[in-house]
Amino acid sequence: MKMFQTNLLKKRLQHILKTCFKRKFFLWWTLLGVAIGIALGAGLYNLNCSKVVIELIGYPGELMIRALQELVLPLIMLALMNGVFSLRNTDSGTGRITRWSLLYYLLSMFLAAGLGIGLVYIIRPGRGAPLDSNGVSSCASANTTIPTTDADRSTVESLLNIGRNAIPTNIVSAAASSNFLGIITFSVVFAFTLLTLGEKGGLVIQLIEVANEAIMKLVFAIILVTPVGVASLIAKTILNACSIQLLLRSLGLYMVTVLGGLLVHTFITLPFTVFVLSRQNPVYVFRSFLPALIMAISTSSSAATMPVTMQCGEDYGCGKSIVQFVIPFGTNINRDGTALYEAIAVIFICQAHGVNLSVGNVIVIVLSATIAAIGTASIPNAALVSFVTVLQAVSLSQYISDISILFAVDWVLGMFRTAVNVWGDACACVIVDSWDKRNSSTGGPPKHDEESLSPESMAEAAEIRRSQ
Repeated sequence: MKMFQTNLLKKRLQHILKTCFKRKFFLWWTLLGVAIGIALGAGLYNLNCSKVVIELIGYPGELMIRALQELVLPLIMLALMNGVFSLRNTDSGTGRITRWSLLYYLLSMFLAAGLGIGLVYIIRPGRGAPLDSNGVSSCASANTTIPTTDADRSTVESLLNIGRNAIPTNIVSAAASSNFLGIITFSVVFAFTLLTLGEKGGLVIQLIEVANEAIMKLVFAIILVTPVGVASLIAKTILNACSIQLLLRSLGLYMVTVLGGLLVHTFITLPFTVFVLSRQNPVYVFRSFLPALIMAISTSSSAATMPVTMQCGEDYGCGKSIVQFVIPFGTNINRDGTALYEAIAVIFICQAHGVNLSVGNVIVIVLSATIAAIGTASIPNAALVSFVTVLQAVSLSQYISDISILFAVDWVLGMFRTAVNVWGDACACVIVDSWDKRNSSTGGPPKHDEESLSPESMAEAAEIRRSQ
């Protein structure tokens, strides 16, 4: 009887643990970690803890960051190669759609990253250098600057080094020195080369795809301990801060910068591309895809929103074949919001430490933020990993632990970031569909296929036409 009760208790306990640690509850555990970290740091702030105590408090978070850094290289390489492999079964028609989609996705992500860079330099959320790092902080000097490895180089030399880093002389040394531009170039070229080998390259392709799945599981396993790591890192950052008030003000300005950038990209940049490239009314496009955007905000998941986005695309009048290809393709590689967010985040960290960046460094940030966004895995909080990539691309690995401060508000920004990603997919679908119809045998401007529309959508389309 006692053994039966013991087994029953174990099963109930296992059921409770499995339920509590499901992905849908992960956000709440993370928020709890953020709250504990803030409470611990604020509670100990006035006690003037020694450096040893602060280091011990931040030690669990340091181990989590080191584990993420360890997996950055294989994750970026395998994710990018896996993305290239996904194109291997396309025929000539789909190949044309693929090229158009890729061109638009790259354009929109570069615009997003560039917009983020512009806003972060205009608003300057990290002014005052509120973060302490390696003995250099705003406590010692308000105008202290820390030159990075490339910051003291001339602009021309920094620009030339972009090409040199993209084509390293030794891929192993590039990996060891965190030259991710070289790693990315090699990964993409190697993947396309494998595709040209036909059946002979099939075994290697299958091995890389399996390895990619394994690495993603490892990353997710590490992210499961994020609540503990975030609590540790936030407490350490607060204890190292010269002024909590200055830190909170900078964090508030950072949120304003990111949200402002997402709003500008949503209501100005992307609608402008829709109008210029497809000659269609961006207001009507936005209204048609509004259900998908609302779901993206509520779920913070582009993958979960994808069926709704596809339905909105078909209701709008896009070709079914275009919708079924462009939307899933964009869900995997198009991340305008992520590119904008990472570009702002890196510059904010530099400003918060008083670091001045050259023009070449800024260009590297735009490129690496765009490419890292493409290689971001479709798992919760994967932006943490790609953010590490961007920091290492400009030799700022010493500031990786500052991810904790950004993560404290990332759950809010993530909802709107996802909505921007989905809106970018929707715009791509409309634009590519427009290009396809212009190049089809029937010719003429793109039209909505009203036979495929629901009665409600037909009525709404008629109302829009009357208003125009």
